[in-house]
Amino acid sequence: MLNPAREPVLNRRILLVPALLLGLAACTEESAPPPTIEVVVDTVVSEPFQPRSAYVGRLQAREDVTIQAKVTGYLVSRDFREGELVEAGDVLFTIDDSEYRAALARATADLASAKAAQANAERNFNRGRELLPKGAISQAEMDDLIAKKLDAEARIESARAQVTSAEVDLGFTVIKAPITGRIGRSRVSPGDLVGPTSGDLTTLVSIDPIEALFQVSEATYVSTVSEHIGGELDPSALQSIEVTLELTNGVSYPEVGRIDYFANRIDAATGTMEARASIPNPHSILVPGQYVRVILQDTNLMQGLFMPQAAVQADQQGSFVLVVNESGVVERRNVELGDRLDQSVLVREGVEAGEQVIVRGLQQVRAGMAVNVKALPGSDSPAAGGR
Repeated sequence: MLNPAREPVLNRRILLVPALLLGLAACTEESAPPPTIEVVVDTVVSEPFQPRSAYVGRLQAREDVTIQAKVTGYLVSRDFREGELVEAGDVLFTIDDSEYRAALARATADLASAKAAQANAERNFNRGRELLPKGAISQAEMDDLIAKKLDAEARIESARAQVTSAEVDLGFTVIKAPITGRIGRSRVSPGDLVGPTSGDLTTLVSIDPIEALFQVSEATYVSTVSEHIGGELDPSALQSIEVTLELTNGVSYPEVGRIDYFANRIDAATGTMEARASIPNPHSILVPGQYVRVILQDTNLMQGLFMPQAAVQADQQGSFVLVVNESGVVERRNVELGDRLDQSVLVREGVEAGEQVIVRGLQQVRAGMAVNVKALPGSDSPAAGGR
């Protein structure tokens, strides 16, 4: 039988056993190291590349001509098919020229009459010059002969001007294509009365080459020029950039063009500079007004740092990547990015060649954590290919 005096002590000992067991278990859990997270990394590499950028552009004709009638008359014929290609000098419209032929005939007759009058005035002047020293005519009569001679000469010049004007008007009765290009829809038909107030008869646009207009941001312009020629802003150096087009259905246009114009100022309202490229269009595939994707690619190789696009994250501070240092600890690096090329992105600042960036497992880690690294399978270089 237990001693009643020892019973409280025994109870306390019994209660201490579970507490000790719980304490030992807690110490065991605290001393066990947490499992190390494994992440997949890829390497920042330095590789040669050709700078490439893309913009939204709109095509326009190099020459866009409105065809109008310079003289009034009834339209005799329309000598083209709407929408076809015409050559410079091809006849487009013919206006009834009977009135203008008659005007030319009258002007020619007036010129002949003026020449006859001038010849007569010249003869009278020569006679008067012989008679004046002999006193056969007075000085006043001689002055009159001189005036008639000068008047006759002036009438000849006026008549010649009338002939030229009549010839020009007659020439305007045949309307010819001033450039080679594609003709538009005719707004008049044979029999219509046309003239200078009739408005546009049709339009004519050049097709080959065609021009692509696009807008370049101020930052992109300065950055591109600085990379290309080492910091001196010389727009003429950009003429070596190749220009290709991508149509709205994603198909690449096969011809390669060149930049032929940069605006002489940045638009203060938009912060952009207008640029223009000339694109060969021998098969008339491209048409004015069409929207395209303008792709610029420098023909000169440059050296740059590349890493996978999958490594890039963004927050309120901007773009950043998680780098695993030599000790296996994660570091955050804020980065300044350039153009994206396929699955890689150009890094201007923030990392160095050879550093390892995390591409998988980003959601499980944070800066300061120790991790195990695993190389990205099937890729020796994150920036390989496509440049």
